[in-house]
Amino acid sequence: MFKSGVPVYGDEFIDRKEHIKKFNTYIKNNQHITIKAPRRYGKTSLIVHIFKLYDYPTIYIDLQRATSLKSLAENIIDEAYNLAGIENIIYKAKESISSLFKYVKTKLKVDLEIFELTIETLEKNQKNQIKDIELFLYSLNLVEEIAKKQNINIKFAFDEFQDILTLADKSILKQTRSILQHHQHVTYIFLGSIESIMNSIFSDKKSPFFHFSRIIELDGLDIDELINFCNNFFKEKNIKTTPFLDDILRFLEGHPYYSMKTLQSIYFFALENNNQIIDKEDYINALKNAFFETKSYLEEVIENLKQKKYHYSVLWHLANDSKDLSLNSSTLYKTLKSLEDMGYVRKLARGEYKITDKFLEILLQQDNKMVFENKLKLKGL
Repeated sequence: MFKSGVPVYGDEFIDRKEHIKKFNTYIKNNQHITIKAPRRYGKTSLIVHIFKLYDYPTIYIDLQRATSLKSLAENIIDEAYNLAGIENIIYKAKESISSLFKYVKTKLKVDLEIFELTIETLEKNQKNQIKDIELFLYSLNLVEEIAKKQNINIKFAFDEFQDILTLADKSILKQTRSILQHHQHVTYIFLGSIESIMNSIFSDKKSPFFHFSRIIELDGLDIDELINFCNNFFKEKNIKTTPFLDDILRFLEGHPYYSMKTLQSIYFFALENNNQIIDKEDYINALKNAFFETKSYLEEVIENLKQKKYHYSVLWHLANDSKDLSLNSSTLYKTLKSLEDMGYVRKLARGEYKITDKFLEILLQQDNKMVFENKLKLKGL
C-alpha cells in the first residue's frame, strides 16, 4: 500500500475526485487535453486510473520508452492492432507474414484491406524502404482507421509528449498536427513534465499545436481527501493515529510522490514494530526517511540550477522567505519565468511564486551541517 515511484490504479489509487470528474468530462466528450505537472505529480496514475475506471478503448504510449521514431511508430501499430484483436503484430510480422495472414482471419475485427496495407507498410519498414517519419504518420492514421471501422472513439494518451523532440526535429510537430487535426474517432491526451517545452508546444502562438487542446495544470492531491483516506485506512488496519498525521500531510501540501513515500514509511514502521499507535516521533522519522532517500536527486537538481545564472539564488531566497535579493525587477522576472518553465516554481499571483517540490524547498532551508548529520529543521511543522 502507498506505492511510490510507479503508476497506481484501482484500490491503490488515492481519490482525486475533482480531478477525475473534470478530466473525464473532457475525455468522455472527445475533447483533446494537455496535462502539465512537475515530475512525480501523478499524471500517469490519474490517466491510467480514468482509463480503467470507465473502461474506454485506449492506447497509452510513454515516449520515454521510445528509442527512435521508428520504435515509437511500431509501438503505436502494436497497440492499435491490440484493439483490433491482433496482439504483437510487429513481432509476428517479423517472424512470418504468411503465418500472420492465417492467424488474422479468425481474430481481426476490421477490414482485411486495412490489414493488407499494414503488412505492405511493415514489409517496406523491414527492408528500410520507408522513412521513419512516414511510418510514424502511418501509425497515427492507422489508429483513426481502426477506430472508425469499429465505430468507437479511442482515447490515446501520449505520456511525456515533449520527448518527441528528442526523436525528431521540430518539423515533426507540424507533420503530426496535420494528421491529428483530421481525426474524428480519436481523443488525444498529452502529458508532460518539462513545462518549458510543453509550453512551447501547446501555448506558443507560432507552434502547430497552439489551440489544439485544452491545457490543464495538475495540482497536488486534495489534502482533505487524502487525510480522510489515510485515517480510514489505518483504522481498518487497527493502527491508531494521532491528529499530527493531518499536520504531516498538510505540511507536504498534497505532493503525491512525497506524501506516498512518507505514508509508506509510516505504515511499514508500524508493521515492522507491531505498533498499535503511531506517535509524533514516528511521523517525523518517516518524513525524514522519505527526505533522505530522495536527497541525492535533490542535490543533483541544485547542482543543475547553479549552472544557470541567478536560478539557485532566486530559489534559495524564495524557500527562505528572504527579500534581500540584489536583482533588478527585469532580471528577477526573467529568472522566475525560467524557473516556472522548468517546473520548479508555480505562479500564484502577480509577483507571488511558490516552489513546487516540497523536499527541494526543505533542502534549501537547511544548513550543510544539519544535512550532513542527517538532521532536519522542518519549517512550519
